[in-house]
Amino acid sequence: MMLTRGHLIGQLVDDFASVAAQARQRGKLHLFDIHTYVEDFICEVLNSIYGLALVNLNKDSLNHPGLDLGDKAKRIAYQITADKSSNKMRETLKKVSVADKAAYDTIRVFVIGEKQSSYTLDDEPFTGFGFTKANIVDFDDLCAALMPLGLPALMSLARYVRDEMRRVIVELEIPDENGLTQSSIDAYVEALPKPTLSDAAKMDAYYAQVGVDFDRQDAADSIKALSEMLTPLPRQTREVFRLMVQRRRSENASTDRFFIHDATLRRIYPREDLPEDLQLLDDAGLVDYTDWGDGRAPFWRLMIPGWGTNFHMIFVEYAEAKGINLNKPLVALDFSDF
Repeated sequence: MMLTRGHLIGQLVDDFASVAAQARQRGKLHLFDIHTYVEDFICEVLNSIYGLALVNLNKDSLNHPGLDLGDKAKRIAYQITADKSSNKMRETLKKVSVADKAAYDTIRVFVIGEKQSSYTLDDEPFTGFGFTKANIVDFDDLCAALMPLGLPALMSLARYVRDEMRRVIVELEIPDENGLTQSSIDAYVEALPKPTLSDAAKMDAYYAQVGVDFDRQDAADSIKALSEMLTPLPRQTREVFRLMVQRRRSENASTDRFFIHDATLRRIYPREDLPEDLQLLDDAGLVDYTDWGDGRAPFWRLMIPGWGTNFHMIFVEYAEAKGINLNKPLVALDFSDF
């Protein structure tokens, strides 16, 4: 699609409006502090639109008094703020050092958000700096200044703004009482499961009824150990383990582990990220890879706790007898039915 001046200007106006809206919300809550990243963003935008060579003065001296950006060659400097009040303008000029007043003929205040419709600027320090309402600019002024720009300049600016927008919006987001914002990665991070353990009383009652010897304490300990091994793992990895248990084979000796052939697993679950899940399960001590190297098919042994007392067999046998879906204990980590 051919990009026209109108399309690019419209895109920039929309992006600037998004930043301004976010900043206005901060201003309503009197959150006027501006991250250095946002200052750098405004710096690049001002340079592109007005043909300046502004630099961030706070990078040479933290919290540079009164001013944030400066172009000594063109003798112009800016304060960047979300505070649109007359008092902010006054305090800004009061903080400007003698050296900076000599270095810059023009001082402007860029309001991230929306400036006031009127200001009273007819006394000191305004008159001493020749500071008028024209020295207070916001995104509306930037949008008006876009009109004379040529297509190459608009394309370059639009590309820069597009690439930086997400980070700028994030820096202007309002944190909650825990310091988190809407775009915080916590919103995308899988929460750790909260296991529901069991004292194996239901298993004990079942096996007493069918007349099978059962060590309740050993089963409770094994359930706890299994839960602790599964809890740190991602849900997807726990689902892979559940699949391996469901599609298991048993070895001959009654106390040996369940296993599944590697080739079988890769064919019934042919996802590219399967090796990562297997590595996590191996690191957790829940599976063990065996390749005899003599032509026999390599396999994964399932290392369910309590194997010395056949808990792995008792556990699966009980779940099948009671119709318990293995997703519940092995994925959701809810052992309440046991």
